[in-house]
Amino acid sequence: MRNGENYHSESFGPALRRRREKHGVSLRGLARQVTYSPGWLSKVENGLAPPTAKLAELCDRELEAGGELIALAHTAEYSRKGLLSPAQLPRAVDTFIGRAKELQALDLCLARAQKNANGMLAVIDGPPGIGKTTLAVSWADSVSGQFAGGILYHDLGGYTDLDSPSAPTQVLGHFLEALGVPAESLSPDTEQRAATFRSLVSDTQTLVVLDNAADSRQVEQILPGTGSCAVVITSRRRMTGLAVRFGAQQVPLRPMSSPESLELLSSVLGLDRVRAEIDSADSIISQCAKLPLALRIAAERATGGDHWSLARLADELASANDPSTRLDMLSDREDNSLGVRAAFEASYRRLDDEAARAFRLLGRVSYRVLDNDAVVALLARPDRTSRRLLEILVDENLLQEVGPGQYRFSRLLQLFAAERATTAN
Repeated sequence: MRNGENYHSESFGPALRRRREKHGVSLRGLARQVTYSPGWLSKVENGLAPPTAKLAELCDRELEAGGELIALAHTAEYSRKGLLSPAQLPRAVDTFIGRAKELQALDLCLARAQKNANGMLAVIDGPPGIGKTTLAVSWADSVSGQFAGGILYHDLGGYTDLDSPSAPTQVLGHFLEALGVPAESLSPDTEQRAATFRSLVSDTQTLVVLDNAADSRQVEQILPGTGSCAVVITSRRRMTGLAVRFGAQQVPLRPMSSPESLELLSSVLGLDRVRAEIDSADSIISQCAKLPLALRIAAERATGGDHWSLARLADELASANDPSTRLDMLSDREDNSLGVRAAFEASYRRLDDEAARAFRLLGRVSYRVLDNDAVVALLARPDRTSRRLLEILVDENLLQEVGPGQYRFSRLLQLFAAERATTAN
């Protein structure tokens, strides 16, 4: 889409004629420029001959089409061959728990988009370990039958691979190959890949899941431009840019409710065991701040043998006053990268020096609500600077705004911030 115009349903021939007439170039004039015969160009314009990649490239350059004609030529070629129907969705969690409100929001967003034919675009955001990917994958799996064009999925590495998150060019190449475009025919230019991708999926019902996005800029070039496709994005960051520019539906994800948390523990430990030690189960839920990642790790720890009663686990979590001890207990023993600390660390590493300092200083304060005045005094920065730092932490879902000018950490994030305060140089 350029200058507000929509060419998604236009084929190569009409687009070539439109571009040629816009530049005031006759058929013979264009034929001289691209060294093709006027008769052949006439056949291409009228749909009587297919455009070759070479012809499309020459016409695109001479008519300053910005990759549009190249993309439409690709579309024509692969429409003749028939697109593949990718099924890239990772395995959904066998025991998906709760999130009825968020699932309903996604269902309504899809239904509204299908009714208005304007394409679904939803962003699931929330703090680390809250279950964004689990929600996105589970929902996508539940509606997969509505997308005959298939499902495209990519982990953008916005937080898990901070040094080299996936570039739009890389993701588009991944998607185009999944749709059947040979790797050797891919343009190295991001805009041309994006135009080809939009053209290929323009008349298909395709679901695109972009997981773990760093920010709006990382995903904007990957978005389809058609009303028949749907896109779900997950990010730890509040991606207000997509809401402002494209009307994206925001689906914030917060800690689980107490009943959902109990159901999650029961799914791992068994309902009878949880009921038998319900007070200890409630304590575990509180110590884990109703964070799904923490709850799953704690529940798996309690499956380690008969000596691991829920009472023992609850007592050890409650008595772990040292931040490092509590976070150590909520780390996966087989893979530390799955632990709560590792999840928080990935978000912390994205902060600039000033925001990271603010995060550490706030972590030194006992778990309670802080107001603007207290934050300004604690950070020893001008009011305007302090407010900006608070906004950064809120946008990164590392701090929660609970009222006008009032902020607090979740229990586990406060422990992590306190730990970083003691270990920072």
